[in-house]
Order: sequence, then C-alpha cells, then structure tokens
Amino acid sequence: MKTSKKISWVLPGALILAAAFSRLLPHPYNFSPIAAMALLGGATMTRKAWAFIFPIGALFLSDICFQLFTNTPGFYGWSQLINYGAFAMIVVLGMVALKKITVKNVIFTSLAASAFFFILSNFSVWLFAGGIAPYTMNAEGLINTYVLGIPFFGNTIIGDLVYSGLLFGAYSLVQHFLFTKQQVVA
Repeated sequence: MKTSKKISWVLPGALILAAAFSRLLPHPYNFSPIAAMALLGGATMTRKAWAFIFPIGALFLSDICFQLFTNTPGFYGWSQLINYGAFAMIVVLGMVALKKITVKNVIFTSLAASAFFFILSNFSVWLFAGGIAPYTMNAEGLINTYVLGIPFFGNTIIGDLVYSGLLFGAYSLVQHFLFTKQQVVA
C-alpha cells in the first residue's frame, strides 16, 4: 500500500504527459486529449495540487512545443487564458464527478467536459474578438460565435471520449496488473 501511495502521481502523470505530447501529432481540429488529461488528473491524483499542475503544466509544455517547433501557434491570445481556466474547472469536475471511476461515469463526465469547454471557449472567442464580424459585441454576435463553433464541437466530443477511454483504460489496466496480488498456482 505504501508503494502505491508513493507513486500515485507517477502513473497518471506519465499518461498525462504522453497525451499532452500526442497533441503534436497531426490530428483534426479540436480532437485533443486535453479534457481527458484534466479529468484523469482530477480523478486519480491524491495530492490535489498535482491534479492541477500535471494537466495544465503538460498543456503549457505542449503549447511551448507548438510555438517553437511547428507552424501552429502555441500561444494565441487572451482567450487562451480562459481556456486554461476551463481546463482547471475540468480538473475540478474530475475530482467531483469521478470519485468512483466507472465506464458510465467517465463517459458522462467526458460529455459534460466537452459541453462546458464548448460554452466557455466560444464565449471567450466572442469576448476577445474585438467586435469584428461575425463576432459583433451583441447578442447576434454571440449567437454567431456558437453557431460557427458547432462544426468543431463534434470533434471535441469524439476526442474527449476517445482520449478519456484511452487514458482511463490504460490507468485501470496498469493499476490492475501492478497492484493486484495474483495467486500463482504451483
């Protein structure tokens, strides 16, 4: 038991870092591991500070890699701060909604994270677009922002479900094989 407590951050931390760097591979827009990383950190890390530090730190490191080594900007403006805040809130969602990790709970929490991120990220696009059409600073501009975000929302949902399945599945498998005592028949 002491061993599992001592390394309780290693397994989710390694999975989170691997997922963060998978962002550098070619992928469809909004098909990313970020919400799954935040959910895994919130659900599995016993030290709550690490639950925030690992996913948000890994996100930041991968953004630095985008900025330095690709043509995709890693840092894109003030709305990015709101996105980082959204991921911090998704960590909290993982802490609260995934106290018991089951397939059903992971699916529903992943869908909730997708919806939450869609609402908050599109609001930040509208807020920081400077009133430029179609993001005019009125109700019509806000509605336009959400309508224009709908095509990306499908990839967000699929990406969050796929990566949540991969991360939580890998976490569960490794936990099972490392920390269950199996009887050897002689």
